[in-house]
Amino acid sequence: MRTPLYHEHEKLGARIVDFHGWEMPVWYTGIREEHLAVRNSAGLFDASHMGEIRVGGKESVPFLNRILTRDIPAMPKNRVLYSFFLNEQGGIIDDLTVYCVEPGEAYMLCVNASNTENDLRWVIGQNREGAVIEDRSAETALIALQGPDAARIFKDYLDFDPDTLKNYTFTVLATVQYCDIMISKTGYTGAGGVEIFLPSEKAPGLWSSLVEQGARPCGLGARDTLRLEMGYPLHGNDIDETTTPIEAGLNFAVDLDKPGFIGLEALKRQSGQGVSRRLRGLVLKERGVPRQGFVCMKNGQKVGAVTSGSVSPILGTGIALAYLDKSVEENDEVEIVVRDRHLKSTVVRPPFVRAAGK
Repeated sequence: MRTPLYHEHEKLGARIVDFHGWEMPVWYTGIREEHLAVRNSAGLFDASHMGEIRVGGKESVPFLNRILTRDIPAMPKNRVLYSFFLNEQGGIIDDLTVYCVEPGEAYMLCVNASNTENDLRWVIGQNREGAVIEDRSAETALIALQGPDAARIFKDYLDFDPDTLKNYTFTVLATVQYCDIMISKTGYTGAGGVEIFLPSEKAPGLWSSLVEQGARPCGLGARDTLRLEMGYPLHGNDIDETTTPIEAGLNFAVDLDKPGFIGLEALKRQSGQGVSRRLRGLVLKERGVPRQGFVCMKNGQKVGAVTSGSVSPILGTGIALAYLDKSVEENDEVEIVVRDRHLKSTVVRPPFVRAAGK
């Protein structure tokens, strides 16, 4: 599969890889250079492979309130929430963002690209309330303009200052060139900026114009190292149906006082009894690159395993997310087994670097 921006990536000489069936750019000039461009100026990502599911009708609120972990009736217009689809055991089917287009009437769910088909099938299968469900993925493109210069670039080009938006809100901007576009004060980098939803056929024009304005094209490689520096989980690596939001430290996105959502009882039991493992951050004290699956040891005993790892371009050292036994505390020393080497690391609470504006 190809996004509407595939030929733009070809023109710019991107290194294209297979990402869950999508032909996507992993880098253009190099992961480190693109990562630093986002942290220091502005980078541009093609996220059009993500899925967009529209849920509407008078039954949309009771339906979404049952299948999501957040309080949907309390959402005001133009609010965005991070949430989950859970199974009955509290395991994470997917993590997603929910957009309140019109309270009580219209909502958009932005789901992970690799899960879109399964998510859509699951959502339709859960729809006993009779909400109107539409898959808008093919007709919707998503461009992420991220970094400290993102707002200036956007304002100079489209005469709208996205910094007037609060974090996790959005607005719809009417434009001559691109029709109505949704500007969302969200992102997956911690560097500030916006995500832009627009008609697929309009995406190449906006992409090329933003590049001309000075935004640096960035691939999935930099997107991954940026999100890792912030401690943001990646579905399939750090969270999946065998992990719960409580184990992953994502309790903020679960309203345990809300009645009747799927997985609630399992999470309540886990919250009361405590967890046996927790998702932690690790910073290497020695040279090396931690990778998914590497075993973590403490006092000669296995205490967990790495779920995501890389070298932080900002810190210049290896960082990782890992599920560690509940006995492991912050500031403890843990060894990561890299081949036959036991590399010392320190347990920390993510993010590994400070988010923009904090």
